[in-house]
Amino acid sequence: MAKSKTRPFAGIPNRVMEHPDFHALSANSVRLLLWFAYQYKGNNNGKLCAVHSQLCDKGFKSKSTLSAALRELQANRFIELSKGSGLGKNGRTPNYYALTYESVDEIRGFEMDLKPTNKALRTFIDDIDNKRCA
Repeated sequence: MAKSKTRPFAGIPNRVMEHPDFHALSANSVRLLLWFAYQYKGNNNGKLCAVHSQLCDKGFKSKSTLSAALRELQANRFIELSKGSGLGKNGRTPNYYALTYESVDEIRGFEMDLKPTNKALRTFIDDIDNKRCA
């Protein structure tokens, strides 16, 4: 029997897409969330970025549109900043983010401001999330 090859895909769990917070997102924020899901490979949550130069041909024509979508995703707890920008050898480094519906991965050689986790930062099940915040 031939083994099927797994192809990469951008996945967002049903519980996230069924949540009222998802339905309230702007179209640009949904598009950006899909971009983050596309980048996530199962072991790099926390090292996801959204740089205008990479996204200008994917619907984010202006930096302000991208910034607004990032703010909305953060405000509604779909992503969390895992490492803020700084100055590196080659200039400014980008911000990095983690999807809150997945656990934050430990990434060898990449230090984050956010600590790796065993569980997702947000379940998108209100009863559980509300108890965590209390």
